[in-house]
Amino acid sequence: MAKFSREDSLRVKIILRSILLLVLLIPVLHGNGDAADKRADTTAPADAAKTEEGALAPPVDELIAEALVNSPAVGAIRSRVAASMEFIEPASALPDPELEFSLEENISSLSSPVFAKGEMVLKQKFPFPGKLSVLGKTAGAESEMEYAGLIDTERQLTRDVRTIYARLYALDSEALALNAARELVRMLEATAAMRYSTGEGEQESQIKAQIESSRLTERMNDITAERAGMAAGLNRLLGRSGSLPVGKVTALPSVSIEHEGIGSIEELALANSPAVFIKKAAVKSAKYRLESAELDFWPDFFAGAGVAFDSEYDPMAVVSFGMTLPVWQNSKQKPLKRAAGHKLEEAKKSLKEAETVISSEIAGLFARWSRDQEQIMRYRDAIIPQTSAALNSARAS
Repeated sequence: MAKFSREDSLRVKIILRSILLLVLLIPVLHGNGDAADKRADTTAPADAAKTEEGALAPPVDELIAEALVNSPAVGAIRSRVAASMEFIEPASALPDPELEFSLEENISSLSSPVFAKGEMVLKQKFPFPGKLSVLGKTAGAESEMEYAGLIDTERQLTRDVRTIYARLYALDSEALALNAARELVRMLEATAAMRYSTGEGEQESQIKAQIESSRLTERMNDITAERAGMAAGLNRLLGRSGSLPVGKVTALPSVSIEHEGIGSIEELALANSPAVFIKKAAVKSAKYRLESAELDFWPDFFAGAGVAFDSEYDPMAVVSFGMTLPVWQNSKQKPLKRAAGHKLEEAKKSLKEAETVISSEIAGLFARWSRDQEQIMRYRDAIIPQTSAALNSARAS
């Protein structure tokens, strides 16, 4: 009797674990290869896209497109980019002209001053050649930084949507496997109860099946709560209300790496990383600011033209010309130039740091990718066939 009870308990564990592993892993290994077909299935009519527990989620690419259009964060940065582009032309424009009125009187007799001359002159300031051009280039580089920030935010949003989508897929697959396992455990519990009632088995097997069923129910409740939180997070990224339902995720798009060598992948990442591009634009802006600080050592010019009237109200032409005198260089221009040089060095070092971070991240991601590919092959070629054989053996016994 005791020997039969241990075999019965072992059979329960083998069947339960085998079912869990097979149901959970087979969609992962065989579903991604048919990702295109499955994505087409998700776009079928609504009556065909229903499951027992609700509609299917749209393909992840559709959600990404929706997020890029409706995300408030992306919209705010797009407005910032548009504003930065508007700053480029004003930065290189001439200062506003000045209109000056003057009145001259003869004050030799304070009690009765005599009108001598009146003038009306239009003046225009002309910065030293090259100053306005550098200011425009600086504004352009800063606009490039804002645009790179937009690309970075869009890619982060895309990554976040894909990550949550994949986690929802994992939770939905696990819930499906747990539901099948719970039905199997209930069947085993009923079988154990029948054997116990007929004296062919012990109550221990029935109790163990009940405990396992409770654990499965507990995990399914945890999955429900965890999925609700992830769905709310996905809705936030999509610009939706957090309470809107998200359908079941039944498939993931296939993913592959076209460049197999770590060197080519790192080179591609450095060439396309928005974070690196932001730092490069910052270096460019700092160079222009240093050039602008060097040009500030040169004077600016101004010219004017107008008319004047003497005491007899005879008209006269007035022409004026002048220039600024940068005589306070030790307390103004030179400190500003040194500060611009320090800013340039800071920007270069920040660029180097960003490139180092990207290289490190690529190395880590490539190692994880290689490990995951090996694990997939191991499950496909060894673990799943062996588990299937164990399940068939347990059923036969």
